[in-house]
Amino acid sequence: MTTVLFDFAWTLFARDPDRWVGSAAALIGREVAAGDAQRITADFAEMLRATAADPAHVARDLDPQVWDRAILAVLQQIRGVDLPFARALHETHAEALEPYADTSSTLAALSARGIRLGVVSNTGWDIRECFARHGLDRYIDAYVLSYEVGFIKPDVQIWRTALDALGAQPDRTLMVGDHPSGDGGSVAAGIPALVLPMTSSPAQLRGFHHVLTLAGM
Repeated sequence: MTTVLFDFAWTLFARDPDRWVGSAAALIGREVAAGDAQRITADFAEMLRATAADPAHVARDLDPQVWDRAILAVLQQIRGVDLPFARALHETHAEALEPYADTSSTLAALSARGIRLGVVSNTGWDIRECFARHGLDRYIDAYVLSYEVGFIKPDVQIWRTALDALGAQPDRTLMVGDHPSGDGGSVAAGIPALVLPMTSSPAQLRGFHHVLTLAGM
């Protein structure tokens, strides 16, 4: 194995419920009932995951302006979230994204082994800021973001773009993600996929020991 590709949200990073919902509520002077932060965060994650490969939602991952409108619309479908609250949640979402407990150590170990690392994400905003904020950008050799390259997982072209960006061969590359049809689509490009079960809290281990094992570490 010479290359590992990672999905971004719910693979390398996740939102801390209390930090995200609490910060948004504070912006608009809103009280948050016990358990609401976890519920809102979980509902948002499920709604995004459920529509990740839905043709009706493809445009949000190709255009930042469409992304902003779509995310506001999704947030307002969550019980207890009106437009002012949705705007506050959208404003604070990036800063609330944190790496899983084993993200940093895994990226560091793979990079030290000489394995090239890429991030392949369906997104309408620049996620690089999250990596830079946590000092993880030094490990990433290429970012392949749908709104920048014009392809959306599981389109085989996004995987070919990633391989070209990293000078990688598909049979010596691994894709790691959380979405069976989205991230698992890498197999159409000849790239084996490791799809990990959902882990909601960034304070938890993500299960990256499987990646290290596959890398022979």
